[in-house]
Amino acid sequence: MRTASFSLLTILCLALTASAGTFFNDGGIDGNDNAMLITGPDNPNLQGTVLDTANGFVAAIYGTPNTLEFGEWIQTGFTPASVSYEIGTSAFGTDLGSGTVTQDSYNSRFLFTNAFGWDVYDVIISVTSTFMTGGNTYWVSLSNASDAQGDDSTEAWDIPNRGSGGPATCNIRQSGINLGDCSGLGGESFTLSDVEPPSTPEPSSIMLFGSGVLGLAGVLRRRLNI
Repeated sequence: MRTASFSLLTILCLALTASAGTFFNDGGIDGNDNAMLITGPDNPNLQGTVLDTANGFVAAIYGTPNTLEFGEWIQTGFTPASVSYEIGTSAFGTDLGSGTVTQDSYNSRFLFTNAFGWDVYDVIISVTSTFMTGGNTYWVSLSNASDAQGDDSTEAWDIPNRGSGGPATCNIRQSGINLGDCSGLGGESFTLSDVEPPSTPEPSSIMLFGSGVLGLAGVLRRRLNI
């Protein structure tokens, strides 16, 4: 019985180890060709429309995702402030999880300004979701993106592979109504994983780091004086 229990525990541990990683990767950030709007259904974009976007994909592994990385476009001169996400078994569904994340310099890193006058960001946020089964189809949606200047700009989700999109299925929604396929384009640039995103350093940690640097400087001075 002990041997059987130990073997079962070993198999379980191996299964958990094997499941750690990436549920889906739809391609790296392009930033130069095209993007789909994600300000709706609440925030109008510069055209006065309220559009947001969903991506359907087949999960590669079993487990619970907690990190979403994606490419975001925003008009030059504006700063991303927040974005909402939805995770479900249908386009724009929330049956697995949803939330709104505040964006800052730690989770939204500026990359470059493209030729169209848009600033491109690499965004890595924590998400809440229930368990996913490998081989099943799920959807990730981005919506209600806002800027620090008062929702006056337009935010969009980067399309990889020179603007043709990745293997995910793309749906677009207008005023809360799913219009279906994104004009024949593939999915946007994103990676859904169970790898913890970088955390914001706590003030105490920063102080300790500073103390360590100063202490090292003192040691170096003493050594140099010798």
